[in-house]
Amino acid sequence: MDAFLLFDQSVVWVASLNAAANCAASLPEPRLDRAQWSSLQAVSFRLMEQLDAIRMLFLADLLVPSMQIARSISEDADMALAFLVRRRLAQRFTTCRTTEEANEFWRRHISGGRAFRLVADRLYDVGLDFGQQGDYSDWRRNTLAVLGTATHTSFVRHSRAEDPENGYGLFRDTLDCLEFVTLRIQEMCAYSSVLQERLSKDLKGLSQQQPQSHRNHSLASSAAAIGDITVEHWRRTVTKEPFELSLAEDG
Repeated sequence: MDAFLLFDQSVVWVASLNAAANCAASLPEPRLDRAQWSSLQAVSFRLMEQLDAIRMLFLADLLVPSMQIARSISEDADMALAFLVRRRLAQRFTTCRTTEEANEFWRRHISGGRAFRLVADRLYDVGLDFGQQGDYSDWRRNTLAVLGTATHTSFVRHSRAEDPENGYGLFRDTLDCLEFVTLRIQEMCAYSSVLQERLSKDLKGLSQQQPQSHRNHSLASSAAAIGDITVEHWRRTVTKEPFELSLAEDG
C-alpha cells in the first residue's frame, strides 16, 4: 500500500507539472523558454497517460505490458530532462509537425540513450553521478536492461519464465514496475530543479500568483510544494534500499 501511495504522489507531481506548463503563459516574465514549457507540457501529458496505464496493468497483474510502459516512462523522463538542459533541443521538438519529422527527431536526438547521456553529462558537470558508478546507478542501468527484454518477443524471456531456477533478472511481479516508475518520476523531479533553476523560479512564481479562474491554476500553483515533497521521498528511498526491487539472484 505504501508503494502505491508513493506512486500516486508521483502521478500528482507530473499532473502539477503539466498544469504549470498550461499556465506558464500567465507569468509576467517566465524564465523558462516557451519551447521548453511547450515540450514539458507534451511530455508530461504523455507521462500522465502512461502512468494511468501502469496503474491499471498493476491492478490486472499484467507484467510484460507493465515492463514495456515502464521503459517508455523512463525514456520520457530522460527526454524531459534533456529539454531542460538544451533549449534548442526543445525548440526542434516543438517544430515537428509530421510523423516522419517526429521519428527523425527521436532517431537523431533521443534513441539509443542519447538523451540519457546528455543529462548524465550535465549532472556530472554539477557534481552529481547519474549513470556511471554507485549502487543506485548500477541498479537503474540493470533494471532498464531487464525492461528491454519485454520490448520485443524473444524465446530467451519465455525459457526463463518456464525455468524459475534460471530466472535471474526477471521482475517478480507488477509491483516491481510500479516501484521502478515511482523512483524514475521522483528522480526526474529531483534532477529537473538541479539542471534548470529557471524551472524552479517559474514554479515558485506560479505559487505566488493570485488565484485565477483557470481550472489548472490551483494545481499549477502547488507544483513547487508537491515537488519538494516528492524529492524528499526520493532521497529517503535512495539512501535506504534503492536497488532491491527485482535484481536479486533468487528472482
